[in-house]
Amino acid sequence: MNKNFRIILIANTSNFFNVFMLNHIHQLSKKYDLFICCNDVNKLKNKIPNNVSLINIKFKRGISFFHDVVAFFFVLYFLIRKKPNLLVSFTPKVGFISIIASFIARIPNRIHWYTGQIWATKKGLSKIFFKLSDRLIFYLSHDVFIDGFSQRKFLIKEKIVSLDKARVLNKGSVGGVDVKRFKFSKQKRNKLRHLYSINKNSFVFLYLGRINREKGISELVEAFKKIENNHDVLLIFVGEIEDKCLVNLLMEEKKILYFNFTTKPEDWFSMVDILCLPSHREGFGNVVIEAASCGVPALCSKIYGLQDALIDNKTGFFHKVKSINDIKKKMLYIIKNKKLVKKYGVSAKKRVLKDFEQSLLSKKLLKFINSNIEINENQNL
Repeated sequence: MNKNFRIILIANTSNFFNVFMLNHIHQLSKKYDLFICCNDVNKLKNKIPNNVSLINIKFKRGISFFHDVVAFFFVLYFLIRKKPNLLVSFTPKVGFISIIASFIARIPNRIHWYTGQIWATKKGLSKIFFKLSDRLIFYLSHDVFIDGFSQRKFLIKEKIVSLDKARVLNKGSVGGVDVKRFKFSKQKRNKLRHLYSINKNSFVFLYLGRINREKGISELVEAFKKIENNHDVLLIFVGEIEDKCLVNLLMEEKKILYFNFTTKPEDWFSMVDILCLPSHREGFGNVVIEAASCGVPALCSKIYGLQDALIDNKTGFFHKVKSINDIKKKMLYIIKNKKLVKKYGVSAKKRVLKDFEQSLLSKKLLKFINSNIEINENQNL
């Protein structure tokens, strides 16, 4: 291990690292002195190598002036004290805090990883503020990574980033997919269907992730309600409900089942027939390639970000964003073409193995650090 080269990875929560970064962490820790900074960092203790240092920072979700200022000065003090060679930040607010602090602390290599834009569907002053924040992050970074080519194209068009400093790992995503974990299990399929009294021939649609309005939950439910009475179908939601006004929407239909947050999404992918992701905005849609690794195709809104995770009429289907009628139309087509759905599932899995296997992305990241960071080490800021 190169003890003389210190890397700090910083994000808002431990869940981010748990979902996207574990393989990167394992690979980086073999060669570099690695620090992980986030909220609830101790939740990572049993999942990462012992030689990785864990630093807890109490980041708050959303904008909280007092807590954000306190977090900024904590990060600044920590960076001055540790003097890392490289800082990599993730998520919008943490990136904003970290990149400014690392610029002041004169960190020689600064990278931010764009994973979606909260301003993409906003209007007015809030949109202007968050866009300016993303522009400043780019300006103060030596390089930026983006988790998809369509997102990079969008950011260039919006004049947030420039092509020369904006990079995508391989075909996209942050950490790819652990294909040994995300694989189809007939045993799990039969067990879960029996547990929840679901007929083995019932066609099951699944939404898995955070449940809020920007994920297109209302449109998905309304489209499903238009087809449920005439077909042997179910719609399952798995995830934490962030918008409480959606609770009744998920509870009032007999053919809609809701389950809370899961630590084993791969079990649900084995149990269902197709994944639904009707988001209004999305940076990449890692859940799409995780489902694909289990042989499950997806029905997604046609927006930037998701266009990297899915190939239309090959690994799944696109529908018009926010269109209840088009979601309904595609759902009916899917139900009537079950063999085609299975064929797309096979193609989706092959694509994951070729383009998104996690070790492939970790090799690309290590290659970038090994070949590019040394060039910038003695560069004047």
